[in-house]
Amino acid sequence: MFDKKNLCRIAKILATAIGLSLLFVGMAYATDSTTPTGSVGAISETVAKSFTGIGKLMLGTAYVAGIGFAIASIFKFKQHRDNPTQVPIGTPIVLLLVGVCLMFAPAIMKAGGTTVFGDTKQAGGFTGEGATKIIEETK
Repeated sequence: MFDKKNLCRIAKILATAIGLSLLFVGMAYATDSTTPTGSVGAISETVAKSFTGIGKLMLGTAYVAGIGFAIASIFKFKQHRDNPTQVPIGTPIVLLLVGVCLMFAPAIMKAGGTTVFGDTKQAGGFTGEGATKIIEETK
């Protein structure tokens, strides 16, 4: 009844149907109610507006990941102290450095963007002000 060839065909049809439905649902959510629905311009403007949220999400994730790496380095230091032959000292040091870099990434994002891109006030909808807000909220 269901041999391998038929299952592959059914899987391809289902994958295509799911992909097309996700595309149309994404287009429906990407359009704004103030502009004509379905236009490419409306979709691109809505996507460009979402870059600010994506940037804030990336900075928040970097901060949380940095804390995680710092905590992991503490445990690795403990493992190195208990058994130095199996856990080299470089492992906890590298984890700590990566954690510190990730925790300070939001603080240096605006300065790094100015260094790389010049006096540009906005790049892709992301101004870098979210980094200072994240730092102020954590204090």
